Amino acid sequence: MSVGQKQAERIAILARLHFGAEEIERLTEELNHILQHVEALRNLEDGPAVVHSEEGAPQAWQRGSTRGSEAEVPDTLDQGLNKVSPDWAEGFFVVPPLPGLHKDEGA
Repeated sequence: MSVGQKQAERIAILARLHFGAEEIERLTEELNHILQHVEALRNLEDGPAVVHSEEGAPQAWQRGSTRGSEAEVPDTLDQGLNKVSPDWAEGFFVVPPLPGLHKDEGA
């Protein structure tokens, strides 16, 4: 999918933006660059996508290949709140009373 100059002009009009000829050309290139990234993200669901390195050579890229081993550890909140809370009873956090608000204090 790509955007032509007329489509970029139409998008600019809908966004109430006024561009000169050079700016429309730059906008068209930027929109096409964004669409290339979106297409690469869509391809991640189907398997490896091809990305270009700084040298310009295409390389296969696997989902998660740039993540470290710590990314594979389950999130702490996936373990349940009762495992990460300081005190837990009958499905609720146990919170100590605030100083000065307890009936037995200061009386």
